Amino acid sequence: MLPVSLPTTKKRQTTSKCFIWLFACCISYFSLAQETNQLYKHAIGYKYTTLCQGITFRMKVADAAQLEAFAGPIENDPNKRTSVLGVRYLHTFLQERDFPINPYIFIGFGYAQSEIKHIACKMKNPSDLFNLYGYSAGIGMELKVTDRISLNAEAARMTLFNSTPKGPNLDGISLNFGINYSFGGIF
Repeated sequence: MLPVSLPTTKKRQTTSKCFIWLFACCISYFSLAQETNQLYKHAIGYKYTTLCQGITFRMKVADAAQLEAFAGPIENDPNKRTSVLGVRYLHTFLQERDFPINPYIFIGFGYAQSEIKHIACKMKNPSDLFNLYGYSAGIGMELKVTDRISLNAEAARMTLFNSTPKGPNLDGISLNFGINYSFGGIF
């Protein structure tokens, strides 16, 4: 048998070199950007999610990283009355100081208690109470309105697993909106 090898083309080598050059330019741009938006040490805010509404507290843990705690006791859906407690890690892509929007990504986990009503059931109180545990991951953008007040919008993939056998799970895309007030200085 004769070994067969595919010849490399000049076009493929040129494309690879272009990608490497583009990556190097992007890295040098971000590393040479001197003045970027800075995160305050703490932030407190209000968040509206697909399932519930509540308060958030953010704490800066690194230059572009924050931990966020969320307590959502106000339910939004009368058929899925859900309260959520959660913690998330946010990584912010800090932009230049004059640009008011900072995009970020996040991942988190949480606990939810959900009273799910059975719409087709004709009982007097056709609902069940479930304990759910799960995770979320997504992207968001934070718009600085003033130096300390910001608005944010997020899209998250959320999955909540039921702790009881044969119980319903909740999952899907959650759209979140909020407002934050930052305090504590920039460190």
